Amino acid sequence: MKKITSIGIVTLLVIGITAFATTKSNNDLKLETNKIPSVTIKTLDGERIDSHSIISNEKPTLFVFWATCCAPCKKELSAISNVYEQWENETKINIVAVSVDLPQYANRVAPFVKSNNWDFDVFLDVERNLMHKMNASSTPHSFLINNSGEIVWEKQGFVSGDEVEIIERIKKII
Repeated sequence: MKKITSIGIVTLLVIGITAFATTKSNNDLKLETNKIPSVTIKTLDGERIDSHSIISNEKPTLFVFWATCCAPCKKELSAISNVYEQWENETKINIVAVSVDLPQYANRVAPFVKSNNWDFDVFLDVERNLMHKMNASSTPHSFLINNSGEIVWEKQGFVSGDEVEIIERIKKII
């Protein structure tokens, strides 16, 4: 019985440490620059575009790196999708999701987005060049960009309820 209790305590500690380590604020993560780097990415139709063109200069942008195999990514973007219309009406936020699925899985992204009825823009960074230039080491990794194109906040990981913090951050910069 003592052995089972000890294993349970160790398991809870590992889960707690993992949860703490996967959600970081901008105080924990440092970028080389405070702007989105210029990198070629693709639309879901395969058209090549520059990453600068997906950021709005007139309104803030929530920029999220994600992958179809990432459960927290899907939870985050589904939670955002559920409140996107309300957020857009309140804050004029531009939501951009950039899939970092590997080339052999990139064909899964568009059907996944369509089946989830996501109304925000989704792009592909299959070579992960943009992700690496932004020092995003895992998914989901979210960046909040003001209407001057500056990254003002970032968050790594997602747990249910994080969308409340995200909208509060958005409201602070509008």
